[in-house]
Amino acid sequence: MKMTRGRWLALTIALIVAVDWITKAMVQERLPLGVPRTVVAGWFSLMRTVNHGISWGWLKNAPEYVRFPLVIALTLVGIVATLGIMRQSRDRWLQVAGALVLGGALGNLGDRLYHGGVTDYIYVHFFPFIFNFADIAITVGGVILAARMLLERPQDEVSAPTHA
Repeated sequence: MKMTRGRWLALTIALIVAVDWITKAMVQERLPLGVPRTVVAGWFSLMRTVNHGISWGWLKNAPEYVRFPLVIALTLVGIVATLGIMRQSRDRWLQVAGALVLGGALGNLGDRLYHGGVTDYIYVHFFPFIFNFADIAITVGGVILAARMLLERPQDEVSAPTHA
């Protein structure tokens, strides 16, 4: 079976979700909530927390009956928007970036639906937030998406002849 671009993107998304869920399951099994485990003293620790809000804890203090459906709705809007960008573009970088964003979003969405919140565990001491593998995929994909969309020249500029 030939691996088309669509299949590669689907495989990338599935691998991101799998790695995210496996690492979260390992953390949930081995790390008690809120107890840091030093990896590199003064720089990097593993510490399990549960984020009931969205990125950087936004909405974490909102009532559950407001927060949960709002966070799910925002996630689904982001997924649909990313799929739209990927389908409209033939740019390989945009599609790979979209796959990173989708894999991370689906990983966190599954965690949120199953556990009621997102398990975070990566604590870089100079960064004010604790995050997870899915968050890294979303961030890297988002940066690539933004860079490609900002730096990409419109097609009419690319193919327009120049006149002297």
